[in-house]
Amino acid sequence: MRPLLRSASLASLKRVLLHSLLLLAISLSGCDTERHRLMTDHYPSYPEGVRWAIDRGKILRGMNQDQVYLALGSPVCKKDVGDEGRVVTVWLYPPIGRDACITSAFRVYFEEGVVTTWDRFTTPTRYTDPAGGMPAY
Repeated sequence: MRPLLRSASLASLKRVLLHSLLLLAISLSGCDTERHRLMTDHYPSYPEGVRWAIDRGKILRGMNQDQVYLALGSPVCKKDVGDEGRVVTVWLYPPIGRDACITSAFRVYFEEGVVTTWDRFTTPTRYTDPAGGMPAY
């Protein structure tokens, strides 16, 4: 009976692995599709300086969210924060602490869909963030 159990376990393991790989491929292709669409439909019309920044993985003040996505990829977390009566959208990139939405190495700030500024942290931001997890800027 043991060989039968082993073959059943092996078959189940193979099935789970195949489904996991299929799910991963589908989820990754969604990101590639969006990037491909933006690169095909919008990238050629961007100003030369913006195309230069995207090609080098850099951002510039005034870039829109699609342009930042092309330059840096998807953020690990997005937040909308009220600041003196205006809404600031913050995109957070790789976490350097436990919580990706509080501790991040890089933050991009948008107002009305356009980059206004960004911050890069080299130490865990849990030591630099005030209560609420958002730095003053």
